[in-house]
Amino acid sequence: MGLSERHYPVLVTGAAGLLGHALGPRLARAAPSPDALHLTDLAQLDVTDAPAVADAMRTIRPHTVFHLAAWTDVDGAESRPADARRLNVEAAETVARAAAGAGALVVHMSTDFIFDGTKPGVYVEDDPPSPQGVYARTKAEAETRVRAAAPEHHLVVRTAWLYGAGSAGFIDAILARARAGEPLRAVTDQVGCPTWSEDLAEALLAMVEAGARGTLHACGAGEASRWDMAVEALRAAGLDATPERITTSSMPRPARRPARAVLSTARLAATVGFRFPPWQESVRRYVESMGE
Repeated sequence: MGLSERHYPVLVTGAAGLLGHALGPRLARAAPSPDALHLTDLAQLDVTDAPAVADAMRTIRPHTVFHLAAWTDVDGAESRPADARRLNVEAAETVARAAAGAGALVVHMSTDFIFDGTKPGVYVEDDPPSPQGVYARTKAEAETRVRAAAPEHHLVVRTAWLYGAGSAGFIDAILARARAGEPLRAVTDQVGCPTWSEDLAEALLAMVEAGARGTLHACGAGEASRWDMAVEALRAAGLDATPERITTSSMPRPARRPARAVLSTARLAATVGFRFPPWQESVRRYVESMGE
């Protein structure tokens, strides 16, 4: 799927990241002209520099802004809270306000980490946030700032457990360790929704094309533990290995992870008509693509 011409010009921040790696080529294929798409990273557009952001909006006059730039080092945020807040909160508000001033839609990426993971069922968009760490708190506050800065022109998209080409993540690490004959371990008490960046990019285009506004959850269908995810990836790669089952307490990290943050995508299906594939199918497709 591509975007219709009416949604261009398009500005993307953080385009060199994991999601930008999947979204950028899709936007480029549909762009009506080379100057209708502006893929930027911090080197080209420092989103923490309000005058620079305002100048970019005046120059580009975008119809759509995909704000992907963010501090994503969950554990690192615990020791660098000011830096994480500057990029996740202040920059998000800056971009949203400037986008709204230009009359553009701002698509802001958020996360399952805004929830504490204690709800027995699935989380819906209207559930109150309960962030537990520095990263989680910055992302929850960013949502509030974006809504206030662009009340009529925002789309907040919460996703989870993102993986894909362009960044070595959990799946890549598991497969590399297995091929090296190293011991494998994966936790069983963290449950979420694995999401392939390629699927998420398709979902974002569908949302914008459908005129979606407000807050939507967008993640792989079904739920899995990290152990489940590892087993599926190893099977897809044809590797005869099974990770040791461990718990979160056996490998403590600086930032707390939600124990079970499963996001409902029912609103996405009802309002946009987009449905994610089962997470197992997408993991298999990603692993297969790694050999191409």
